[in-house]
Amino acid sequence: MKYFIIIGFVILPLFLFGQENACQNPDISFILTAGAGYYSDAGHRKQGGHSIDETGFTLQGVELAVGHAVDPYFRFDMNFQFVGMHMEEVYFTTLSLPWNLQIRGGMMNAKFGRENEMHLHSLKFTNYSLMHTRFMSPEHFSGIGGELSVLLPLPWYFLVLGQVFDTKDGHYFRSSSFATTKYTESGKLDSPKDLAYVARIENFFELGSNWGLKLGVSGAWGLSEYVPDNRVSIYGGDLYLKWRNISSGRDGYGFAFTFEIMFRDTQVPGDFVTDWGGYAQTDFLLTKYWEISLRGDYNDIMRGTPVNFEKMPEREIRGSAAITFLPTHFSKIRVQYDLIKEHGKSVSHAAFLQGEFAVGAHGAHKF
Repeated sequence: MKYFIIIGFVILPLFLFGQENACQNPDISFILTAGAGYYSDAGHRKQGGHSIDETGFTLQGVELAVGHAVDPYFRFDMNFQFVGMHMEEVYFTTLSLPWNLQIRGGMMNAKFGRENEMHLHSLKFTNYSLMHTRFMSPEHFSGIGGELSVLLPLPWYFLVLGQVFDTKDGHYFRSSSFATTKYTESGKLDSPKDLAYVARIENFFELGSNWGLKLGVSGAWGLSEYVPDNRVSIYGGDLYLKWRNISSGRDGYGFAFTFEIMFRDTQVPGDFVTDWGGYAQTDFLLTKYWEISLRGDYNDIMRGTPVNFEKMPEREIRGSAAITFLPTHFSKIRVQYDLIKEHGKSVSHAAFLQGEFAVGAHGAHKF
């Protein structure tokens, strides 16, 4: 039965968009991501989601992406993941509201930081950062809800947005930090305080013809799973600095630096636990075919004693290096090496080989 449902997700958009004019048929693409991995420590911590978590071969993802403008007023977008058979995102976006306002509604990834919005094929590594898995989700911090954003009329790009997500158990809410309503006193959604909320401010500065700087701060608030009707708060900041050699007319190489950090305050029985994490990442585009990426991850507990050390482990450190070959915008081959230090363990190693292949209206790989 589920396969008929999947087929329906493909056919329905084609039917809806193709009624008036064949030119209204949506952009459709399929993206295959597969890889192989090796771990020197068989008892290493697993990230879950679409990561390569075991020694051997892994089918990380087979994603269907569908999107198109419905009319001058709305746009439709959908991402369905065949590995695990689940919806990743499906939402509408307004296109013509006054005063630079925009509304999105449906099942969406939370706009918290940089990494949470990225799908598997957008990453520069075979896996998400340790911070992302710990605070956001093994895949995405996401759910069914709504978003309101406004682009303020300032000399630079200044975006303010807010999101609200339904947390009813079984309603597609995904989070490593926030609980569903089964952890409330009544076990159901009783009031607006049982929802999950996200706020973000984003700035972009053009520092010249070749340089760009993006700065963001985010916050999220929701339910704690350890004490009924108690709270969890997450605060984060992110920086993205990019240089691309455009002015010389030789746009074949570039440099990017990303830094992201998060702090989480979780209410547990009789106490609060505060933990934090972050990563720094540098990407070098050597030519239009070759890219090198370096990343350092760090997570730790600042104060308090976690109820569940599996979800809130003590110090985690990882260094990663990846080399990516991009024959075209529709394929890439990646080799990655990780050096890992978990609390109470000796240093371990991991190595990965990954391939990505896309067909259809797939956007160019971004740098």
